[in-house]
Amino acid sequence: MIPIMDTPSEETTEVSQVNIELLDFTPMKNAGSLLALADVALMLDGVEIIIHGVQVRADFRNTRISLPKFRASSGEWKPAITLPEEVRYPMADIIIAAGIEAGILQPRDVEKSEV
Repeated sequence: MIPIMDTPSEETTEVSQVNIELLDFTPMKNAGSLLALADVALMLDGVEIIIHGVQVRADFRNTRISLPKFRASSGEWKPAITLPEEVRYPMADIIIAAGIEAGILQPRDVEKSEV
């Protein structure tokens, strides 16, 4: 018989800092909704991870930043890498800012409602 403790153990929370750097931003011509490709470096706890081929896509409704994909044996396109929201969103903001600076994206007017 294994004894089970009724009191929960102390939880430890580790915090890691991630640095995000845009390495390359290449506008694409005549590629439909694909406007640009970006290369991004993520520095996580001293380990650098470089993601090549992040896609910038836009149409009249929205702008999307998509991580690279691969075709699975089923023929379905799947993400080549999965990142948590805490990394994806700031990375997308950096790429969108580069698109605005390059003149291929336009800044949006966002109204903030009162709380």
